[in-house]
Amino acid sequence: MVGLLNYLASGWPPGWIVRRDQRKLVMERVVAAGGWPALQQASDALVESNLDSGFRWLRVLGSNQPPLPAALAALRPQEVWFYSPSLMRGTIFGTDFLVVHVKIFGVHSTGSYAYPYFGLEFVSGTNAGRYTPTPSLGGVSGNGYDAYRKVAHRIYEIYGPR
Repeated sequence: MVGLLNYLASGWPPGWIVRRDQRKLVMERVVAAGGWPALQQASDALVESNLDSGFRWLRVLGSNQPPLPAALAALRPQEVWFYSPSLMRGTIFGTDFLVVHVKIFGVHSTGSYAYPYFGLEFVSGTNAGRYTPTPSLGGVSGNGYDAYRKVAHRIYEIYGPR
């Protein structure tokens, strides 16, 4: 009986409820950041200033190194990264697209409820119109996504598991 209750509890709340709540919080943060155009502009600037080196930011208590643009910081992300195409060429992560990945929510948990992944992708560059998000390569729930939705020009919401 205890095993059955643990199994049932591990799926609560259902993903659609969590995603709805995540979307609401993210939209509040988008408004606080100045809206989608301000976020796209901050992402474009981050790409331009890190085009050859790439960029990786992890939330660590008391640290903002390297500094995040204010609009992106307003999202209160867990991680922000941009892989430079010149550095990634020839690897499984190779791409010609300039994409800033922002992980806002998501925590894996072994043996209990994993908080679903939710983030945003901001696409820069002349070929941005051809970009389509690609689900994460492997990984565990909470650390990757398997679905996306276009929320604005060159901006995608990414989430998972569905």
